[in-house]
Amino acid sequence: MSINAITSGLPDIGTIAPLQPTQPGQGTSPSGFGQMLSDALKEVDGMQKEANSQIEGMVLSKSGITPHSAMIALEKADVAFQLMSQIKSKIIQAYQEVLRTQV
Repeated sequence: MSINAITSGLPDIGTIAPLQPTQPGQGTSPSGFGQMLSDALKEVDGMQKEANSQIEGMVLSKSGITPHSAMIALEKADVAFQLMSQIKSKIIQAYQEVLRTQV
């Protein structure tokens, strides 16, 4: 019996290029906080829809869908939703702190 290294089944990611800062007007439109939040909400919604689809497929005994894959999809959606809920709470706390700031 042999034990393989952990990295033996992982794909090679190669080198990671450093992030280049962008300046407004360089041909890329700067995405703001609102756009980032909107994209994150869409991603969480997609995860929840995928989990629902997996559970439905498992109940209907569709081929290729196992209880294991359905549970993984459900847990991913749950963790993403919890994270989004915490982010929402932090945004509200920050907004309330700004409101309490005296000028």
